[in-house]
Amino acid sequence: MRGTGFTFEAPATWSLVRTPRAIGAQGDAVALVQVTRLPLKPAYSPDQFEKFKPAIDATARAVAAETGATIKGGTIEVLDERVRQYDLTFEGKLEKLTFVLRGKTNYQLLCRREEDGDDEPCETLVRSFRIE
Repeated sequence: MRGTGFTFEAPATWSLVRTPRAIGAQGDAVALVQVTRLPLKPAYSPDQFEKFKPAIDATARAVAAETGATIKGGTIEVLDERVRQYDLTFEGKLEKLTFVLRGKTNYQLLCRREEDGDDEPCETLVRSFRIE
């Protein structure tokens, strides 16, 4: 799939989902992979990871609070840089939310599935994400 300035892979049989800020694919009422592109102020560079980490964590906690989700987060690598990823669990669903910051852009990679569902679309989303 191709968005403004980025690409990623999604299951070929899933339906295209598009909003003004996001593009994704939906497999059923729950299953979804999506990338949202948001402006970021101030500009980010990888050497600022520790400085930005508390704000990213706070954003994820706020999302979890809105949905009543339990949250577990950690640091992973995407595009050879450290990023924050969170598992939000609520109502039998799991959402993986990954924040990839680059310059003045915040790419939010979202994957939603049944809590006991197949994690492959989530892994593929993160593994295949590229910034053009």
